[in-house]
Amino acid sequence: MKYSHPMIRRLAQRLPVLCALYFVVFAFVYLLLLQRDVLAQAQYQFSEGEELYHPLVGASLCTLLLMGLGVLLARFMHWLPLRLKAAPWFPSFFLLGLLTHWRFPQYGDLGSSPSWIYLGVLVVAYGVMLLLGDIFMDSSKERETASTYVWPNLLLLALFSLVTVSLSNTDERLHHTLRSIRLAAEGNYDQILLIAHNQQHPTRQLSAATAFALSQQGLLGEQLFAYPQPFGASGLLPQRGDTLLFAPYVRSIGNHLGYLKTDRTPDSLFYEAAFRRPHVKPALRNYWLCALLLDRNLPDFRSSLLESDTLSAALPRHYREALLLEQQLRPLASDTLVDEELSACFLQFDSLRLVLSANPDECELRCREQFPGTYWTYYYFPHNQK
Repeated sequence: MKYSHPMIRRLAQRLPVLCALYFVVFAFVYLLLLQRDVLAQAQYQFSEGEELYHPLVGASLCTLLLMGLGVLLARFMHWLPLRLKAAPWFPSFFLLGLLTHWRFPQYGDLGSSPSWIYLGVLVVAYGVMLLLGDIFMDSSKERETASTYVWPNLLLLALFSLVTVSLSNTDERLHHTLRSIRLAAEGNYDQILLIAHNQQHPTRQLSAATAFALSQQGLLGEQLFAYPQPFGASGLLPQRGDTLLFAPYVRSIGNHLGYLKTDRTPDSLFYEAAFRRPHVKPALRNYWLCALLLDRNLPDFRSSLLESDTLSAALPRHYREALLLEQQLRPLASDTLVDEELSACFLQFDSLRLVLSANPDECELRCREQFPGTYWTYYYFPHNQK
């Protein structure tokens, strides 16, 4: 349509450019920063590990393809009124959401897929909008201000952005898990622990990545129970299907422990086979000791620990906490740990537990508040670790 007013003519030339620029910036940032790990997981899994995702290349390529679609539709829908110049970009936003909607069975299908009804409603609403645009065309002699045309387009772009987010997989637990696995492969262990610190309900894969980060920093026996452990010993190592995550991450764990766990090997057989090797790394031994603690198997933990360590205050904190608890449960043990400061703390914990034993909920709450991140709270209250 030809407009008589100079300001309207200039606006008719600039609005499509501004809409395209908004989409390009939104799509590139969205793909590069918010959905990079979902796309990396999807490409690695569907290529069966043959191809790795490059975030910058992937975000650029997807943005260019979707931008090309938007430009093509904008040229085809040149008849649209100025108030609806953003409308041709809806299919690009729509496909951008579908491109990042993936769910993965290994993670318990975190996130929800858009229903066919919702998709149908979006398509019908878009068709109605185009129909109304065809009926209520602009007048060539309109003299409204620029905001009359700009704000409707901005509103449409904002709504289209919300559609993209609603279609994609934005599950927080999935994104934290995928990011942690990527950080583990990159060797950024501090960031993994920062993510895990804020997760009250971690996935099993995030628990394994957290244990790996702690072990890399020599803190597995010192800080493991400062993080929720809802999966017990099975949350220490990758399990079946996890090799479909990121190959570098699985190999990193194998190099760190000195033995690579295959996809179908149960944890017990893995430790058994690993300990038959001539040289057992300290990291692997700590994994085994922590697995016994997570299984609440204190007798085997004590005997395994004493095979190469003596009872002293130099042991990692969780090991000392477990030994003090084991001494109370089995007072006839020949060797005892002497740690006056930790022993006093344990006596306070045990006294509080006994005093409040008649009220289990209050007992657990008070023990967790006053003795956070200890092995004792895990041992006595494991059911609420999820």
